[in-house]
Amino acid sequence: MSGKYYIKFGQRKQYNAGAKAVKDVMNLLDKEGFRAVLSLPVYYNKWLKLVDVPILLFILFFRVGRNGMLLYIVPSNSFRIWLLGKVRNLLGFKLVCFINDVESMRSEQMWGQRKVEIDAIACADVILAPNENSCRILREDYGIYKRMIPVQVWDYLHPKSFCDSYPDGSICFAGNLMKAPFINQLHRLNLSFKIWGDGCSPKKVGNLQFMGVESPEYLPIEIRHSSWGLVWDGTSIETCAGLLGTYQRFNNPHKCGLYLASGIPVIVWRESGMASFVEHHQVGICVSSLYEAEHIIHTMKDEEYEHYRKNAAAMAPLLRKGFFFLSALSEI
Repeated sequence: MSGKYYIKFGQRKQYNAGAKAVKDVMNLLDKEGFRAVLSLPVYYNKWLKLVDVPILLFILFFRVGRNGMLLYIVPSNSFRIWLLGKVRNLLGFKLVCFINDVESMRSEQMWGQRKVEIDAIACADVILAPNENSCRILREDYGIYKRMIPVQVWDYLHPKSFCDSYPDGSICFAGNLMKAPFINQLHRLNLSFKIWGDGCSPKKVGNLQFMGVESPEYLPIEIRHSSWGLVWDGTSIETCAGLLGTYQRFNNPHKCGLYLASGIPVIVWRESGMASFVEHHQVGICVSSLYEAEHIIHTMKDEEYEHYRKNAAAMAPLLRKGFFFLSALSEI
C-alpha cells in the first residue's frame, strides 16, 4: 500500500504573509490528494513533540509504503526529518522537501543552527526551492546536488477577484516593521509610502503613512490601490544590507506574492532571488537602490507603467489559485 502524504503542523495565528504562505501550501496539498500526517506545532516543547514519533512511524510503514511519497516543510522538527531519512532508506519511498524559510541565514543568533537546517534540506530526494538563485546557492555554497525544482514565486491564495482600481501614486510595504530598519530612511526619498505591519500604530509622518495591522485575508484588498509594492529588507535604502537584506538573494519574500496577487507591480532588489522572475514576466522594476527606484518612477512614461500594471493584473489570478506551487509540485 502506498500514497502521498505531508507533515502538517499547527501554527499560531499571525498577521503576516509568512504564516499564510505555509497554510496556503498545506491547503494546496490537500486539494491535490495529499493526506496529512498531523504533528504538534514547531513551537511546542521538544519532549512533548516525541508523541508524534509513533504516529509517524505507523504512517510510514503502513500507509506511505515503498512506492509512496512524503513531503515535509523546512523549517520543521530536525529529529523528525532525521527519522524520515532513516525510514526512507529502509522502505524506499520518495522524500520531498519544500523550503519555506532557512531561519539561520537571516539571523546571527542562529549561526550554529545552519548545518542542522542544511542537513534537513539535503535529506530529501527532491527539493522544492524558492527560485533559481536559491538552487545555485544550495549547490555552490552547501554542496547539495539533489534534484531541485524552483517554485519561482510564493502564491497568495485568495477566493476573491478584485475590481480594477485607480493607482494612487503610493508605494506600499507590508511586513514586520521591527525587522525593517531601512524604513527609518524612507523620508529621504521624494516618494509616498503606505506601510502596513506590526511595530507602529496608524499615523502619518512626512511622506510615510503608517496603516497599522491588517489580516492576510483582507490586506490584498487594502493595498490594491497603491501604484507599487516594495520588496526590500535590511538596514539601508542604498542596498539590501545586513543578513536580513542579503537573505533576499536566497528566498522568495511572501510580500512579493501578496503584491502581485493584488495586481500591483513590484520594486525588487536587482540582486534578489526574485529579480529574474520580475524581469522575465515584466511585472515590475529591479533596482540597486531605492534612490534608483525614485529616479525610475519619476521619469517613467505612463505607457510603461501601464505595461507593468497590466502584466501584474494578469498574473494575479494565477497566484490567488496557487498556480506556481502546483506547477512545481507536478514536476516531482
